[in-house]
Amino acid sequence: MKIEKVSFISEGHKLSGILHLPDKENIPCVIASHGLLSSKDSEKYIALGEQISRAGMGMLRFDFRGIGESEGGEEDNTISQKITDLGAAIEFIRSHSGTRNRIGLLGSSLGGFLSLMKASMDQEIRAVVVWATPLHMDDLGSKKQEEDYPLPPEAFFEDLPRHRLLPLLPNVLNCLVIHGEKDELVAMEQALGIFNSLGIPKEIHIIGGADHRLTDPAHRRRAIELSVDWFKKYL
Repeated sequence: MKIEKVSFISEGHKLSGILHLPDKENIPCVIASHGLLSSKDSEKYIALGEQISRAGMGMLRFDFRGIGESEGGEEDNTISQKITDLGAAIEFIRSHSGTRNRIGLLGSSLGGFLSLMKASMDQEIRAVVVWATPLHMDDLGSKKQEEDYPLPPEAFFEDLPRHRLLPLLPNVLNCLVIHGEKDELVAMEQALGIFNSLGIPKEIHIIGGADHRLTDPAHRRRAIELSVDWFKKYL
């Protein structure tokens, strides 16, 4: 297995990524999208990349613009721009010499929302896995935010009404929904709402006792195991 530091361009911004590759060629590849307050270097994405590459697939984890090592500023933090960035990541993988056009998307929280949005627009996406993902974010601005969960900039909320996930979900096939029973940020009802509206085949797994970030190592391992098995089946 090997790890490559890569970059690609999205609307003039240089985005930074890490590509996990197994010791084989012509592989399927998963693109991992991080959440609102996360980055490509989150422990769970590193662990995912390692496990997915051990299973004979590739994985790209990258920073959206304005996050981590990618170019851009706080004003670039909108759904519209993140969807464009994810599209640039998909095109980068499609052009990469070591991967085939067998692409899956994985995302946690906002990254899952983005993955579902993009998969609904691109019928060549073979499979999707989402963790702790909201069906909507209508109440995000009205919630009392804890210090660990600051609100995104005003531009985010101005752009948000343009993106309604529910009517798009029937276009998303081969999707696995993973959610923590004790998710303190995204109610389980939202996960069920996503699952009920998806196209088939689909599955949902509720991890007993798990919080939004899957901070318990056992919960995180279970989510990774389920995700890898899903991609092995559908990619």
